[in-house]
Amino acid sequence: MLQIPRALIDEMVAHAREDLPNEACGQVNGLNGKAVTAHRVKNIEASPYRYSMDPLAMLKLENEREENGETLFAIYHSHVASEAYPSPTDVRQAFFPPGDLDREPMYPEAVYILVSLADDPPQVRAFYIRSGGEIEEEPIEVCNSADSR
Repeated sequence: MLQIPRALIDEMVAHAREDLPNEACGQVNGLNGKAVTAHRVKNIEASPYRYSMDPLAMLKLENEREENGETLFAIYHSHVASEAYPSPTDVRQAFFPPGDLDREPMYPEAVYILVSLADDPPQVRAFYIRSGGEIEEEPIEVCNSADSR
């Protein structure tokens, strides 16, 4: 079960709402297997149907993680009008080249967090995307920030 601080959940939901009508996206850094910080990344698609993270922002976050001894805990994005479940496009994008499902995903240890604004309150769920495009839901335990370190 993933432990994610309430502040990070709130940040991802706020980001999703602020980027309407488009999908929001970002990354969550981890330390010692725990989620510690959420980072907004520009959706260069500017679309309510898909997202693509700004590659320069992703590189900057990767460098910061290396400097701080952190890992990529999660990739998050929002669905503006559908459930918090990976779409076929989301699954294809988890691989490089996109859609090559016979390989390992680009970030096999990272979880994919989806924020759905289809309902109020928003639904937040987490999934691992595995080789072959298999989707495994991972339960989230929302905790206090002090509990997560």
